[in-house]
Amino acid sequence: MSNTRNLIASALAAIVVGGGIMAYDTWKGAEWVVSPEQIAAARAEGKAGYESSPGTVTVLPIRSETADLLPFKWGLYGLAAGVLTFLSLRKKKAVA
Repeated sequence: MSNTRNLIASALAAIVVGGGIMAYDTWKGAEWVVSPEQIAAARAEGKAGYESSPGTVTVLPIRSETADLLPFKWGLYGLAAGVLTFLSLRKKKAVA
């Protein structure tokens, strides 16, 4: 019974941490160097595109080089949280 409780708690911790990291990265826009929203906002102001630095105008969205690794990052953070939760909930052996 105790192992089942520990496994459920570990799974919940893994889901919460992995989902939280995913939500933070999505909110921060970690997938994009220049997002489609930035280009749309610049065009709404009457500009040709998003000016990322003086004299440099981007007219197409640019994905981050590490965008494909983000799901692995979320999974590893979740897995680490689950393992740490499981290890912290196990019973300690009595010293003889």
